[in-house]
Amino acid sequence: MTYVRCEDLFKIYKVEDLEVVALRGLDLSVEAGEVAAIVGASGSGKSTLLNILAGYDTPSAGQVWVGGQDLLRMTPRQAIRYRREEVGFIWQQTGRNLLPYLTAVENVELPMILRNRSGGERRQRARHLLQLVGLGERLHHSPEMLSGGEQQRAAIAVALANTPSLLLADEPTGELDT
Repeated sequence: MTYVRCEDLFKIYKVEDLEVVALRGLDLSVEAGEVAAIVGASGSGKSTLLNILAGYDTPSAGQVWVGGQDLLRMTPRQAIRYRREEVGFIWQQTGRNLLPYLTAVENVELPMILRNRSGGERRQRARHLLQLVGLGERLHHSPEMLSGGEQQRAAIAVALANTPSLLLADEPTGELDT
């Protein structure tokens, strides 16, 4: 069953008098449960595509469906719900993944707070996810107390917090340690 489908996708950015084409006629089909890697040169539109699939950006032209939902026909409220409940996103820049004034466990709990999960459920899941990514001993450390690799692993836990149907990662291994 096709879970992600893009048809004739275009994204054009206008910078002053210059138009930059980030995506040109992209067609993409990803099956439910499939793992796909998008590779290409710097500036080829990989991050742009991920931002469109996450509902953070809209294409200039074309169609995008994720899980049977037409992303271009969503109301603002539906788009917020989609991003909160259906998508987990790991940003390339580690500073965008975690709130600096929260601990690792609090950062993982935050998405679950937005979904009205109980305190006990949040704490248990956050601790479990941080254990899975090897940060069980660093639960109460703020991002500034974590290495770049540890921050990226905490970001993976945050992205998985609400058990998303779609997990998107923009160069997730760029900052990972061994």
